[in-house]
Amino acid sequence: MPRRTIRTAALALTGAATAATVAAGCLLGAAHHAPAPAATTTDTAAVVQVVRTRLASLETQADRAGRTAQLADEAVLEHDSAANRAAAGRAEAALASLAHEQTPELTGLLDRLTALGVRVDAGTSDGATATTAALVGRTRALRAVSFARNQIGDPYGFAKAGPGRWDCSGLTMKAYQAVHVGIGGHSATAQWLDAKRHHRLVSYQRRQPGDLVFYGAPGAVYHVAIYVGHGRMIEAPYPGKRVREVPVRSAGRLSQVARPA
Repeated sequence: MPRRTIRTAALALTGAATAATVAAGCLLGAAHHAPAPAATTTDTAAVVQVVRTRLASLETQADRAGRTAQLADEAVLEHDSAANRAAAGRAEAALASLAHEQTPELTGLLDRLTALGVRVDAGTSDGATATTAALVGRTRALRAVSFARNQIGDPYGFAKAGPGRWDCSGLTMKAYQAVHVGIGGHSATAQWLDAKRHHRLVSYQRRQPGDLVFYGAPGAVYHVAIYVGHGRMIEAPYPGKRVREVPVRSAGRLSQVARPA
């Protein structure tokens, strides 16, 4: 069931991505040839709606694959057998592959908004622009997750921020640098303090993919990871280990996460 579900989800994603690309392309074409500002405004709103709809579809696909991976991990915890470990490995590989496939489309959706001249300003009172800002933030967060996922398997390196070797804060810092978002520098504590200073801390119960998960105490954080959804995170753990995706640990975890984007 898990393998068939993931394969079906991947096929559905491919077909839906093609349809969304065609639809968004048509809308952009209409915007390019619009004879009056009113028509351009209408087309811009239509593209924003396309982005919202497509993001929801991508999230549904990721949720299915993520749930499969979560169930496979739980099966290993209940009974650590070779068969269960192999199933968990396949589910994790499928989830990683799906995330990798989604990233170019997410980037394309953001580029379409930029091509229409949509300004991203979360402080504006304009409802459509505020919605766009939220969508852009989500796109950046998912792209940061994809960057971190692409480093899985690299060895831990104390005070390293790639390429090829990472410590915990080096990985999260570079993941967000890849989408042009600063998170406070190469230090888990600095990243927590930066999020606090910019009012970007939210309750762990409200966590979303791309949020930073901290361990330690407020102002004295010893570890940071990036949340990927479905109760899982990507981390560069400690010497002797490699960058990995694992279930979020509760021991030592702070009650708040940071939302950089």
